Amino acid sequence: MELKLNKIDAAVYEIIKEKKNINLDDLIISLNPLNEDSIRRSLEVLKREGLIDENIKVTKKYSLDKNGLLALKDGFIEELFCNYLADKKISISDLSKIEIPKIDKSEISLALGISKKKNLISIVDGIIFVDQDYLSKIAIEKNILEKINSNQSVLKEEIIDLLKRKDFIIEEEVLFKSYKLLEIVYYETIQDKELYLTPDQLKSGDYKNLDYKEFDVEVLPKPKEIGRIHPLRVVMNQIRDLYLEMGFKEMNGSYVQTSFWNMDAMFISQDHPARDSQDTFYLKESGSLPFDEKLLETISEIHKNGGDTGSIGYQYDWSEKLARSLVLRTHTTAVTFKTFHNLSLEEKETSKYFSIGKVFRNETIDSTHLPEFHQAEGFVIGKDLGLADLLGFIKEFFNKLGIKEIKFKPTYNPYTEPSVEAYCYLKKEKKWVEIINAGIFRPETVFPFQINNTVIAWGLGVERLAMLLYGCDSLKEIHGDEPNLDWLRTYVLPRREL
Repeated sequence: MELKLNKIDAAVYEIIKEKKNINLDDLIISLNPLNEDSIRRSLEVLKREGLIDENIKVTKKYSLDKNGLLALKDGFIEELFCNYLADKKISISDLSKIEIPKIDKSEISLALGISKKKNLISIVDGIIFVDQDYLSKIAIEKNILEKINSNQSVLKEEIIDLLKRKDFIIEEEVLFKSYKLLEIVYYETIQDKELYLTPDQLKSGDYKNLDYKEFDVEVLPKPKEIGRIHPLRVVMNQIRDLYLEMGFKEMNGSYVQTSFWNMDAMFISQDHPARDSQDTFYLKESGSLPFDEKLLETISEIHKNGGDTGSIGYQYDWSEKLARSLVLRTHTTAVTFKTFHNLSLEEKETSKYFSIGKVFRNETIDSTHLPEFHQAEGFVIGKDLGLADLLGFIKEFFNKLGIKEIKFKPTYNPYTEPSVEAYCYLKKEKKWVEIINAGIFRPETVFPFQINNTVIAWGLGVERLAMLLYGCDSLKEIHGDEPNLDWLRTYVLPRREL
């Protein structure tokens, strides 16, 4: 059968026949002013007829984001930090008191961390000393920024550290298509046929006299990228399903809590380091305390002298003003203690609850720490429960998620005694990572809520658990704006045990 091509198909074929091999951009320029979409359709026709072959090469293109442009203009944050300290003797303890031009006070600790990691500074007896060659070390990465900004090619290996910085470099995939002639054939040029049936043609009746292009309905279209549930949400759903299967009820609460529920009710002293602004995000406003006067009085006495718990407390006068401070909750245990307050008498004897939610801590970002992450915690109230029950539950919980390598070590919490940490093994990094903090609630924490039986409780970091399940090296591979898009499209979560 003689091959038939329309005028555009023929024009595209003749260009490729002449050039033997041509990339898409040059092809479009050569066929100007033909419509680009028409050219692409003709390429598909020629490919289907076996006349040409398509080669696709994927390359990475880099450009500077807002922070990269700022670094090129004003200097890296570590550069500004070292410039300021170069001729000074400033101690670590004095950093919170100084102001460095073009660096926000909240970012000084970040500048210190980066400078230390890159060996731009050394710390001797608490004094910061800047390396004499710090500018030459910084110049290496600054030159890379300049190359990217001037559209020069760079290797990904050169900018691996810069890609980790937030809003520094934009990485894009670029498809480079080229076409090669496979066969020279004779063909008949036919009149272009109508491609689409339009509303105007239907209204006027012209469609009856028009010749429409045939479509091969048996040819499958190219699959489209479809959305997927975020891998972190998949892990949360698994945790929720596991809790519900074990007979737990779910509890929820707001992100903003008073210090009363976030710390005071948990027997965390009002001068505890965890309350410092370096660890906790405070809001300017104050909140309200519960209307239960007996509860407030009991907690005040427990902080002061232990009340009727057998403890001596913290030996200070408890401040309602500090308890009213609003914070972004540092743990979901604030929800646990609100639940204690609302339990029925029967549930105060025996009950099981869990929560999964976002928490906030003023932490420096690294491979296992984020200032905003998710926590999954739970508690069981029952008679004669002990540490063995708690450890057994944790092991069974992780076993059902497919995690077998677990070890425990004792730790200290103001609100549990005994307290333990559970560690799981990261195979890629060959190290143990803390994934759960647990313990038995102290009498000082449960007495104000008339809970007389033992309460075992635990809290785990969802992102760290996800790292283990997906085999990732860093939290930032899962949570935030740095995950690899190819991985997000193809991730597979191991099936958990039933």
